[in-house]
Amino acid sequence: MNLRFNKGLVLFFLLALTGLAIFADSPTVAYKPEMQGAGDRAVKNAVKASAQTFRLVDRPPATIGQLRRRVEKDLPMIGKVLESRGYYEGRVASEINQDKDPVRARFNVELGPQYAFGEIQFQFTNNTDAAVGKIPPRLKKGAGAVAEDMFAEERRVLSQLQRIGYPFPALGKRSVEVDREHRRVNVALVFDPGVCAFYGGLEVEGLESLDVEYMERILPWKTGDKYDSKQVSELERKLLSSGLFGTARVALQPQPQGSNSIPVKITASERDLRTIRFGVGYSDIGASAKVIWEHRNLFGSGENFRTEFNYSPIEYRVNSTLERPGFFRASQSLILGLEASRKEPDAYHADQLISSAIVKREFTRYIMGGSGLRYKYSKVDQLDATEEFSYLILPVFCEFDNRNDKLNPVRGVQFFASSSYYEDLNGKASFVKTELEGRAYKMLWKGPRLSTALRLAFGSIDGAAVENIPADERFYAGGGGSVRGYEYQKIGPQVGDTPVGGSQVAEYSVELRLQPGKNLGYAAFIDGGAIYNDLADHTDRDFRHGAGLGLRYFTGIGPLRVDFAYPLNPTDEQEKKVQFYISLGQAF
Repeated sequence: MNLRFNKGLVLFFLLALTGLAIFADSPTVAYKPEMQGAGDRAVKNAVKASAQTFRLVDRPPATIGQLRRRVEKDLPMIGKVLESRGYYEGRVASEINQDKDPVRARFNVELGPQYAFGEIQFQFTNNTDAAVGKIPPRLKKGAGAVAEDMFAEERRVLSQLQRIGYPFPALGKRSVEVDREHRRVNVALVFDPGVCAFYGGLEVEGLESLDVEYMERILPWKTGDKYDSKQVSELERKLLSSGLFGTARVALQPQPQGSNSIPVKITASERDLRTIRFGVGYSDIGASAKVIWEHRNLFGSGENFRTEFNYSPIEYRVNSTLERPGFFRASQSLILGLEASRKEPDAYHADQLISSAIVKREFTRYIMGGSGLRYKYSKVDQLDATEEFSYLILPVFCEFDNRNDKLNPVRGVQFFASSSYYEDLNGKASFVKTELEGRAYKMLWKGPRLSTALRLAFGSIDGAAVENIPADERFYAGGGGSVRGYEYQKIGPQVGDTPVGGSQVAEYSVELRLQPGKNLGYAAFIDGGAIYNDLADHTDRDFRHGAGLGLRYFTGIGPLRVDFAYPLNPTDEQEKKVQFYISLGQAF
């Protein structure tokens, strides 16, 4: 009895192992999916993303029969893809070619004519608001009848309703009529806007050190204003970008019965309010270092106090700023500043003291500007002549910035313009200093990541002869942040070995940036610049050009940059040697 049991048990295990071996070695039918005749790239992409024949190519079936069933199962789905792109007369057939290695699984597609949108109608139920009736269709009669365009139109209208006071709109009905005789698709969309709502009370949850008054001050609306979804999303963005919160969410609360007032609740968690940061760098002037201490809620209402110490062989500087958000309006800040510095480049030596009061306003998500008042005292020594200056300065500035990333942008544009009037309190020379700078970024290739960056800058000082402009206010060029490959401030007029600067500057930079992997990147660049005292008398020969190569190591806080640059057309007085730069963040 026991012997039979043991023999049976052994036989069972032998059969099991044999079955596993057969299963492990079971053949599969490797195949290559193909599609012919679909000239519309969107159709090809949609089919490849949806059809199992394409998606499961790495999991081939065990038999030709299973492959054939897989292909045939995809045929109705491909037909729906064709219809979603407006090809209502499209046809699709399949074939399997076993004479090829691997086997070919092919879809033969005949698109036929693309139907166009015909009549497009909007209807809004239970609503007499004139603003609602003014929402126009953007679907164009005669455009290709692409289903996704219709869905995008629905989302756009619902979003537009949320912008004009209706927080909970809905699509009531969608009617799509396919007119095969005229090859048109007629669309009728019925929307239910819901109840028009107005901002009600504010509830704040999660504050610890911040006062509720801070939230009330930066609200982009007042109680009783008509609801606007953009204001809600902009408030959430502003809270997260303030540096005060780790998380922040702005949500609508249920409306009280019979009321069109809608309460708003802000749920936030505060970050550590104090930060200390360190930075180091290296360029042709030597090593540099900085220390930054920041308190983002000094008095309990979101006041940002920041002190920065900078050291390099040519500059010692300490500056502090206090920024109060919500200054008279939600999108406006008051910035008070104080700075003391000693600068000792080859061009001049200067001791400076600057105080300022600036009002800055955020006009849109991408546009900001401001104005204010500055006082500057400086004691400047150049060419063994020492002078003291006292200026009252009236600056005006604006900036457009839609870059996707501040430290490592690959898309977007940044443009900065400023103009400052300098009134000499000692009765010497007054003047106007204007600076313009534009930067553009474009992704050329996503894999590997290849992008290009362009910088153009121009500056001019008008109203005074160059010899009457303080040496520390003139323009200089050369070095990191200007024209790499040349020594710091060594482009332009010189007296002996001393740069004396000028009243106009023009610069450009072009970079090609490659990031083939996660951490390592490369750059090739060319910079150029010139200093003038009379722009009308300049020639192209005045421009100095430098070129070089760079390495980038990408970290969680931005790319670590190492650049090597060489002057292409230096003057006889300028050194012909490779310059070396290290810093955090891209060059521009």
